[in-house]
Amino acid sequence: MKRIQNEGKLDNWCRDSLDWLRKEVGNDNIVSAVLHMDEKTPHIHATVVPIVTGERRKAKQEQQTTKKKYKKKSINAPRLCADDIMSREKFSHFQDTYAIAMNKFGLQRGKEGSEARHITTQQYYRELFDKNEKLEEEIQTKECEQQEVYKKVRDLYDWKDEAQGKFLDMDKHVQDKKEELATVETKVQKAQQDYEPYKAQEELNLIHNLFPMMKEQLRIAELCRKVGFTIEHIRRMFKGNTLPINSGKLYSPEHNRKFEVINAKVKIDNEPSNPNKLRLNINGMSILEWFRERYQEVQRKFDFIRKSEINKNKGIKM
Repeated sequence: MKRIQNEGKLDNWCRDSLDWLRKEVGNDNIVSAVLHMDEKTPHIHATVVPIVTGERRKAKQEQQTTKKKYKKKSINAPRLCADDIMSREKFSHFQDTYAIAMNKFGLQRGKEGSEARHITTQQYYRELFDKNEKLEEEIQTKECEQQEVYKKVRDLYDWKDEAQGKFLDMDKHVQDKKEELATVETKVQKAQQDYEPYKAQEELNLIHNLFPMMKEQLRIAELCRKVGFTIEHIRRMFKGNTLPINSGKLYSPEHNRKFEVINAKVKIDNEPSNPNKLRLNINGMSILEWFRERYQEVQRKFDFIRKSEINKNKGIKM
């Protein structure tokens, strides 16, 4: 692709690639096709909606195996079906026809039936780190050889020009290796940064698998924190203790307001219908339901006051 770009044929390649794509999947099925120049070689990202017509590929097989018959749709009706476009046979067909279309640019089809496989992300990181260590060893070796050349320059003054030439060649080689090492180290740092979120998620998934209730405990602890309880309150309730409240206010995230609490007892219990689920209870009732009842009470009071004001303005006594 770099050769095509350097020869000024990139526009022709884009046009012929889009012509091939229209011919293979249909112009109406193409949502977008964007040329990307952000990597080593130019490439096109195409978005395709697999709308097809005709009889489904598995229709005959289902007809033989299915006893109950259903009303069939017209085989000519458009339908969304990735299987008809994204199958293994279609991919092989796409590679064949694209190779023919791109022959004029000197592009060749990949080896058919190749057993090559993409390496895993972890393997890529390992190989990158190994390459980094190998380059560091090569630089140390070349620097030692460089010191030997220095010694020869000092000891063999009569061969100054020849030794100095060797020194310059060796110095350039070491510099090239250092630049290569710097590039690899940059890639290693980026790979580490990219891998950190996945590593953290893998560790979190392992913790959740080892301690299945931890995820539920974190959820109920976050609810307690939003409602207005301190870490010490939450710790006491997780030990099975009941937390008494003489008077105060608790916040409802659902209603975005605080409600008065008087002589209440709060405790974390298991859901009656699911022992793997926890809920925060107040006076034996789910606190979410308790908030909804308090909200309804407030609404009823508000409606009563509003009606009283309306009737008062009309001269009606309640």
